[in-house]
Amino acid sequence: MNDWLRIFDQNVLVPPHPQRARQPLKESTAFQCVLKWLDGPLMKQGVLEVLSEVGCHLRVSLFDVTYRHFFGRTWKTTVRPVEPLSRQPSRIVFEEPVYFHTSLKHPNVVAVVEVVTEGLTRDGSLQALSCGFGILRLFGNKLESPASASQDTRLRLYHGSPRALLHPLLQDPVEQNKHVTLIEGCSLQYALRPHPLLEPLFHLLPENLLVSGLQHIPGLLRVHGEKGDALRKPRLQKSVTWYLDDLFFTLYPSLEKFEEELLELLISDYFREGGVPLDGSTLEILERRLCVGVHNGLGFVQRPQVVVLVPELDVALTRSASFSRKVGSSSKASSGNQALVLRSRLRLPEMVRDPAFAIVFQLEYVFNSPSGVDGKAASVPSLSGVACMHTIRWAVWNPVLEAGSGKVTLPLQGGIRPNPSHRLVYKVPPASRSSEEVKQVESGTVQFQYSLSPEEHLDTTTGLVHGSEAERQPSRRPPTSPTSKCLQRTDFLC
Repeated sequence: MNDWLRIFDQNVLVPPHPQRARQPLKESTAFQCVLKWLDGPLMKQGVLEVLSEVGCHLRVSLFDVTYRHFFGRTWKTTVRPVEPLSRQPSRIVFEEPVYFHTSLKHPNVVAVVEVVTEGLTRDGSLQALSCGFGILRLFGNKLESPASASQDTRLRLYHGSPRALLHPLLQDPVEQNKHVTLIEGCSLQYALRPHPLLEPLFHLLPENLLVSGLQHIPGLLRVHGEKGDALRKPRLQKSVTWYLDDLFFTLYPSLEKFEEELLELLISDYFREGGVPLDGSTLEILERRLCVGVHNGLGFVQRPQVVVLVPELDVALTRSASFSRKVGSSSKASSGNQALVLRSRLRLPEMVRDPAFAIVFQLEYVFNSPSGVDGKAASVPSLSGVACMHTIRWAVWNPVLEAGSGKVTLPLQGGIRPNPSHRLVYKVPPASRSSEEVKQVESGTVQFQYSLSPEEHLDTTTGLVHGSEAERQPSRRPPTSPTSKCLQRTDFLC
């Protein structure tokens, strides 16, 4: 498994509550929270007798008290050993920093710290038990400032699991709720402070992602040493500019057939939604877009570039015959299987020589959307009027770090697989009916030439790149939130 896919798969974030996300945007604030030590015996004697090789760790999650909503991604400390109760020390030392940044500056946006004991049962399986939790207030009543300064603070712990915070009876302030019971003699020592040195990394680190200084952030220089905290004083890797030329998409079995089926399914979808039949002239393709961006496995490093693709036939009519022959020969497409072509060069200045950095391609179609509840189409289709955009295909390419130029052909992805933009994507042909070779092309392909030189432009006879350099994504769980009603139908998705 390559580095990009591993990091992407392990860092899926739960978005904030929609009501919170609709509020006016603010500048993001960076934090360092050092979890120092845990005082007081939280583990009962019965737990220690049943489990062997008992250890303790902390879990930290972001929580919105107003909407009772966990978001971001839970972060865990390393596991610390726990001695039997008779010899158990009164303190378990962690001394682990966690870093994050957020723009959700509200007193009800908090961090929840859970104390978890884990150990082996008699059959050898690992069992984890929640021993209590605390509510760490990030912001005070003054929304723009953290709730505590850099001095050490003692966090009180409560019985039960943080899942209790989802119960409607636990209204704010939770700490004073009669349904919450304090654990006597137990607390967590921590220090929360702003960390402005993290601000130059905001483009590499998504908002609301909790990370350790020991975790490698693609695009950041590693720190060698005993502690190796790369986020305490972070240093960026040097960026490299990549250039992409002669980019075109081929869709199976042909562009014309592919778009005919796409329109038929959309018309059927509108009929199911509104109950009013539409004909083929009601729904039209207004634009074919390509979004291209650099992704470090955690998120897009910069906002993706958006360019317009045109059918190869249109290019042949508007540009020179030599260019038309060049595109036709390089696509190796039969007559009628024309491609979608980009007529300009792409410049990506934010690339970094890191194996986790990749270039993401997203093919999007814009349609005129039938307006009004009666299902009638807009009288004049235009991008400024009522329009509907759908993501059709996507692909990921990990450049070979040593290569300076070359030519690449990638299979396109689609269907229910999670993708970097976290959108629903148009269906792909059933995998069961095709051989492995056919699967690589029947979802479509994207082909382009790349170079590190602003002057270089490869000849089309350069060899293609297949196999391990073409990103192949295994099937995973589907995204949970559609981008539009047109993508909610199962026959349209898969």
